[in-house]
Amino acid sequence: MVSDLSRDPRVMDASSPKAKARMWVAGLLLLLLSQALFWSVVGITERAARPANMAMREGVHYVLYDKNGQPLSGGWELKAERDRFRGYLANGSDKADHAVFSMLFTVADKNQPLSFFLENREDIDGISLNGVPIQPDKPLRRLQGDISVETALYPLPANYLQNGTNVLYIRTDTLLPQISLSPFAIGPARDLESAYRLRGLLQVDIPVAGVAILLFTVALCLVVNWPHEDRSRMRWLIAFLTINAASTLFFTLAPQAGSLLWFQLPILVLCNLALGLSAGRYTVLDTGSRQRWPIFAVGGFAVAIIAAIIILLIFWPEYSFAPFRIALLLSNGAVLVIAILAILAIVRHSVKSAMERWGERLIFILCLTTLAVDRFSLFFEPFAPFNPDWPISLYWSPLVGPLLGIGMVLSLARQAGEARREVTRSNEILAARLAEQDAELSRSYDAQKQMLQRQVMLEERQRIVRDMHDGIGGQLLGLMMQVRQGGANKVEIEQGLQSSIADLRLIVDSMDSAEEGLAETFRSFEHRVRTQVEASGIELEFYHDIEESIDLGPRPTLQVLRILQEAVTNAMRHSAATKITVQGSAHDAGTIQISVSDNGTGLPSALRRGRGLTSMETRARNLGGELSIESSGTGTKLCLAFGQSVGEITQ
Repeated sequence: MVSDLSRDPRVMDASSPKAKARMWVAGLLLLLLSQALFWSVVGITERAARPANMAMREGVHYVLYDKNGQPLSGGWELKAERDRFRGYLANGSDKADHAVFSMLFTVADKNQPLSFFLENREDIDGISLNGVPIQPDKPLRRLQGDISVETALYPLPANYLQNGTNVLYIRTDTLLPQISLSPFAIGPARDLESAYRLRGLLQVDIPVAGVAILLFTVALCLVVNWPHEDRSRMRWLIAFLTINAASTLFFTLAPQAGSLLWFQLPILVLCNLALGLSAGRYTVLDTGSRQRWPIFAVGGFAVAIIAAIIILLIFWPEYSFAPFRIALLLSNGAVLVIAILAILAIVRHSVKSAMERWGERLIFILCLTTLAVDRFSLFFEPFAPFNPDWPISLYWSPLVGPLLGIGMVLSLARQAGEARREVTRSNEILAARLAEQDAELSRSYDAQKQMLQRQVMLEERQRIVRDMHDGIGGQLLGLMMQVRQGGANKVEIEQGLQSSIADLRLIVDSMDSAEEGLAETFRSFEHRVRTQVEASGIELEFYHDIEESIDLGPRPTLQVLRILQEAVTNAMRHSAATKITVQGSAHDAGTIQISVSDNGTGLPSALRRGRGLTSMETRARNLGGELSIESSGTGTKLCLAFGQSVGEITQ
């Protein structure tokens, strides 16, 4: 992923001389590692794909024939000289139609299986052993591409061999100005078969697998939803992979276009330019730089190609294919230059980023190296390392297709793994933060709860003080004033003290039952007043259907108890009743209803607007409810109704 190197903590600080030296040493080591790996593989593969007894003879005799099959020379005096890169080169003639090469070899035991190994069977029209054809005509090619080099292996029949000297005749088409015969070997069949199979694997099987792997990688890259900052880089990578696959498929496996060089050469030129541009742009974006040298390089070569074609067509129209051949060379030169620059850019960036993703970039360097070597071989003649007699005979660009595709798949797998790890880390961080916030909320809740409890305690103290001052305090003060003035008798003092004691009990009961719920409040009230009521000769019936979970809180509970106490006391004192009934009902989602009724003579008119009833109505309004009184000659009924949310409102 493209990143800002200045903000990346993994980027080395190259400000000091020592850091710069380490950076250059690391970059040099990475470059040497990639090249050592590539050239070691080249050397081992070329050695394994070349028979150990490859003929090293200095020349091969040949004869030129015209269209009628008549020799143009008197005998086998013509000799094709050995070229270490292209095999054996023979001078052609404008009168020649084909050439026949002769190769003498000696057989000690003709019953031993022997074979004829030919590194490149292109343009081979026929092979005969001791005058007997073993390949009468041009064979069917397995590779159909324009730049394919296909190896051939011909078993030498034992019944055509003879102990002693034998001769092979090979007929080839003539290509002016020179005729070439690829390097060959004659030896034991088993040894030559191993080299033949390896070359078939390298020239056919691996390129085909590479095309499939590259196309699969392209499809995989297309379906991935890349981040916005990676999309441009991935588009150029997809272009590079696609052009690689198309080039391998078209120029290695696709059928030849015959004599339509005007069709083949422009496609080769366009493929080279597109390959160089995509490789360069991907490198620039992957290294995080903003340089545009790939565009300038490809653009410069394209301008040179167009100029060369125009000049040649104007001044030398007789050379119809020369402009396209020059254009092909220039496009190959563009790929060579861009590949070298891209390798250096990747090495430099890998060092600056502390060797991040060095494995993936090493694979890409190897791919760029194959592009450079294949294009370099068009201008020069490279050979296998440490052996100048073994020229490089394989095209390496198609061979790295599987490596490039597998490298990209591994890169996608790595990025997917990093994404999963990042998601896991993010989830862990989120979980930790949520836990921290939950703990903070818990601490805040506990603190607020403690503050609320302190506030409730303070309010409760103030309420008790106020209730005792307004209730008990007022009653005791009134009694004291009556005693001082001598106007209070013994009965009034006793009643006043009993009223004060009852009010004090109500305050205590409200505090004791506030935490136990309304049902427990009713039971406590029944237990306290039953003795008083029955001592007065009055029957007391107490019924309630109240859920145990209903809790009003201390202040509303005290209001309810005072209303009950006032109603029961009035019924005892003024109703002349023989029976008092107290009922209560309350459920989870309903209204609380409380009633006090008696079978007395009704409420006296003097008490209907007295202080007691006014006090009960005030307390009912404080509860957010309603108080109703029904009185007749057969008794009195007081009803209180209020909602369960009174605890929240009143407190």
